[in-house]
Amino acid sequence: MRIVDVDDLQGGEIIAKDIVCKNGTVLLRKDSKYRPSFREKLLELQVLFVYIDDELSEGIEPQVLLSNEKKSMMLSEFSTEIDKLKSQTTFEVQTIYSIVSSLVEEISGKDVMYDIMDIRRNDSDVYEHSLGVAIIAYILCKKMNLNSVLTKDILVGALLHDIGKILIPKEILNKPSKLDEKEYQIIKQHPMLGYNIIKDDPNISAITKVVVLCHHEREDGSGYPLGKGEDLHIGAKIIGCCDAFNALTSSRPYRQGMELNEVVLLLRKEKLNIEVRNTLESVLAFYPIGTTVMLSNGAIGIVEKNYQGNLKKPLVRIVKDGGTLLTSPYKIDLSQEQKLFIAQRLGNVM
Repeated sequence: MRIVDVDDLQGGEIIAKDIVCKNGTVLLRKDSKYRPSFREKLLELQVLFVYIDDELSEGIEPQVLLSNEKKSMMLSEFSTEIDKLKSQTTFEVQTIYSIVSSLVEEISGKDVMYDIMDIRRNDSDVYEHSLGVAIIAYILCKKMNLNSVLTKDILVGALLHDIGKILIPKEILNKPSKLDEKEYQIIKQHPMLGYNIIKDDPNISAITKVVVLCHHEREDGSGYPLGKGEDLHIGAKIIGCCDAFNALTSSRPYRQGMELNEVVLLLRKEKLNIEVRNTLESVLAFYPIGTTVMLSNGAIGIVEKNYQGNLKKPLVRIVKDGGTLLTSPYKIDLSQEQKLFIAQRLGNVM
């Protein structure tokens, strides 16, 4: 299978993966044929790409960190529990721990690489954003060899880090344009609001509470709400980095998610912990499996495999050379090439 931008679909392509809304509704089922009439609805829902099956990409199978079914189930359990705070003052913390355990179980045996295509969609919903942050955070905790107890506390913090936003007026939280200064100051209250919700709960660890309170703090003291500096807990450093990354890569009603290279450059300008940021960069699949790319020699191919430690130099199946589709594609392992590199990502082979 391969990834094709919605704007580059012609009609008749075979959908390779179910396209699912965050509420679990299937928009397009696997093996169905794409119709141009679907385009407007997909773009409205910020679905910017789809996976298709064809002869060019036969045998190419991206790794799935979290299935649509598991993700929908987790989101349903998570949102149901947190929504209780809108009508009462407590929620069942054990449900959050159960979601974290399921997340760890699903991902623990898989390669520590993060495929941005897992989140390249409308992620403005607090619940989906928080789950996305938890997924990235687990990969970083695993890569940094943090122990399981600390990791679990950090992941619970990831799920709860934006819990304070349920107390922010919806017209501000869901504003389809840039916030003005007054609105931004209101949004900046959410770490403290979230902390106040959980601070007296004996079932939530001190580390999780610190993560919720301090995920917008920065090591130079420029963050909020406390202006803390270098004494930040590692959990707050990890969630701060994952939160910023997820926000930049995910689409919003008023903008599309940024390309990975742009995001990395922006994160390098942020006052994030260098070790955490470098660890994040080391696990990012810059060219996810199934991506169409143009090499520096003009050949066009589909990424077939990524390599740990060298994610910018994948194995590529060349399907078009000299402007002609090849009847017998060949492979180039860029990790073995000194001068050849990926020049750009393409939305389609044609």
